[in-house]
Amino acid sequence: MTQIYVVARKNGVGIDRDVHLIQSTLRGLGDIDWKSFRENNSLVPNLRHRWMSSLPQPASLALIAERIPRQIRGLSGVSALIPNQERFPRRHLGRLRNIDHVLCKTRHAEEVFRRHASSVQYIGFTSEDRLLGEITPEFDCFFHLAGKSTLKGTQTLLELWRRHPQWPQLTVVQAADNAPPSVPANVRLITNYLPDDELQRMQNRHGIHLCPSLSEGWGHYIAEAMSCRAVVVTTDGPPMNELVTSERGVVVPWQQSSPRHLGTNWHVDPHALEASIEKLIAAPPSTLAQLGANARGWFENNDAAFNSRFRERVGELLDQAHPMAVNH
Repeated sequence: MTQIYVVARKNGVGIDRDVHLIQSTLRGLGDIDWKSFRENNSLVPNLRHRWMSSLPQPASLALIAERIPRQIRGLSGVSALIPNQERFPRRHLGRLRNIDHVLCKTRHAEEVFRRHASSVQYIGFTSEDRLLGEITPEFDCFFHLAGKSTLKGTQTLLELWRRHPQWPQLTVVQAADNAPPSVPANVRLITNYLPDDELQRMQNRHGIHLCPSLSEGWGHYIAEAMSCRAVVVTTDGPPMNELVTSERGVVVPWQQSSPRHLGTNWHVDPHALEASIEKLIAAPPSTLAQLGANARGWFENNDAAFNSRFRERVGELLDQAHPMAVNH
């Protein structure tokens, strides 16, 4: 059986989640191993040698998550990058020469990387299904999962809630290092560690998830909210607006944009966001429940399509790896 290994940094958040999803999706196609790296390992020759010698050799497929490490040069087998355009520095573009294929999570990423690589294909992506069917979403409470990220539009939300003390409570989950010293009275700020089962219950109970991201590589907190039948409010810029549309959520216009590596930061229009929240507060629960049901339907269809598409593409890449092993 051909060896599949995932080459990725360990960061405790998004990349780790990507790796676990890749491993679970490809289960049964080959032996799967996670090879983590630090970017500066390549500066120390003996560390580079140890890292490279631990990698499987010709009959192998390397799936490289987010960024290409310097020490990837000379790698045997077939390699494919699964990038996040907003975290791929322009100074790393030369490393694409060492990669056979680029597999893109979004159409936005596909468009970006077609400018820089010859073999680029859309595969899509998915997120963990967080649904707890026994919990009915409550559409009179708002939720914002900022976590460790500074790109979720958190400050804009806090400023809006400060201006509207009559609005329903907003629950914000944010890492303590990034949290503000104080929040408005109608905001509940949680900075302590939450057990995953408690976080999952919160994701399911809150019927409206506010996700005005500046940028995303995929958007796990958006897709997870959609899996919970929530109404997601996000920025009308790619790739966020590939996940959320007006038929299954709320997209808010952006006010200005700025480059972020190969991607773009889309700064949500605070006035448009304010108007969208007012409409949600006034909307009938049945209307919001239908949007949430549509979001759940999209999640299920997307998950099934990604699993099929990704396994098929990896199967093709494994077929490419076999002749290389025979000829080695």
